[in-house]
Amino acid sequence: MSRRKFLIGIGGIAVASTPGILLAARSHLKVGIVGGGIMGASIALHLAQAGADVTVFEKTAPASGATGKSFAWLNAFSDDAHYRDLRLQSLAAYHQLQAQMQLDITWGGSLLWKQEPEAAANLRERALRLDRAGYRMRALGPEEFSILAPNLAPGAFEAAIYAGLDGHLDPVQVTNSFLDEARKYGARVLYPCEVTDLKFSGSRLTGVATTSGEYSLDRLVIAAGVDTPTLAAKADYVAPLNHSPGILSHSAPLPPLIRTVNEQVPVSFKQTSSGRIVGTDSSYAPETPVHRDILRGRQEFPNAELRSMHGRRILDRIATLLPGARGAPLQRLTLGFRPLPKDGFPIVGYIPGSDHVYIAVTHSGVTLAAIMGQLIRREILDGLPSAAFAPYRPQRFSDLALQLA
Repeated sequence: MSRRKFLIGIGGIAVASTPGILLAARSHLKVGIVGGGIMGASIALHLAQAGADVTVFEKTAPASGATGKSFAWLNAFSDDAHYRDLRLQSLAAYHQLQAQMQLDITWGGSLLWKQEPEAAANLRERALRLDRAGYRMRALGPEEFSILAPNLAPGAFEAAIYAGLDGHLDPVQVTNSFLDEARKYGARVLYPCEVTDLKFSGSRLTGVATTSGEYSLDRLVIAAGVDTPTLAAKADYVAPLNHSPGILSHSAPLPPLIRTVNEQVPVSFKQTSSGRIVGTDSSYAPETPVHRDILRGRQEFPNAELRSMHGRRILDRIATLLPGARGAPLQRLTLGFRPLPKDGFPIVGYIPGSDHVYIAVTHSGVTLAAIMGQLIRREILDGLPSAAFAPYRPQRFSDLALQLA
């Protein structure tokens, strides 16, 4: 059923004026979250901890979508000051969460290096600019590089930088830890359970229909990654996302070799706490005829041989930079489909004209999940709009459409 636009009520203001009433309202507010990836899990955790009655609807299994196939590099690389600050806040939020629960996060920083003079000059200039803005970076010479990462073989390079605030995590372990913690506060995590429709009484959301039955709700958060547009359309909102496939090779476990995230474009790689080398040699699928279909929509590799060939190629290329990984057995290759908003920035907030249906989708879901869960909890339960989200509201695309009309 389609939503009809409605005026935002003043009941939340009255409730917020009395702390005791606010706590009671929190404990009874039924919030549904569509999506059991790291974003939905973080939102569920923060809402449940604050007293909301939380239900997570996951159509397959937790972390089975883009989350489980993410490179999971925690970083604040952005030339946009506001967005960079949001990412830095999320890195700090991860440190807080890691102090509270067992999270598989490695804070080893990241190494980036360039061999071409022009690219090296650009890297040095960008690193200096970001460092001055508060995102700690420093240039490395060959000797310091070797001390920091003795098992890497970068070859001769023109420039190298170290971003000491960066880290990486196991996205499946962290997602499941968030959900396990949310359950301790009464959250329900339902899977496989696909939301098939949104239910309204006039303009007011009353619940959802799912493959496991109907559920009554007061609020709905759509944190469903690439499935967000389909669900948002049921509330008359067009969520503009691009299609962004990506592959990662995962080796069998090896002895400890590196703690840093490492990038010599186009190769990016890390070593997980379990010893697996994880990486890629292409951030995006190339726009070639053979990749035409995969660029248009989600699909799997046509056969195991092709999957194995790509996986082996990536590991062999990583081994040229990490000799200790030479000959490492390929355990698996993942193909993920990442949500990418049209302008590259998050879409977060209530959809235009609604204070019941909320969207949270971004390309950097792993990096941003910690802070977004925290701030979304405040927006939904306390009714406090976050200045950090001001540039990323769903309304901006509607405003742009009106300007272009």
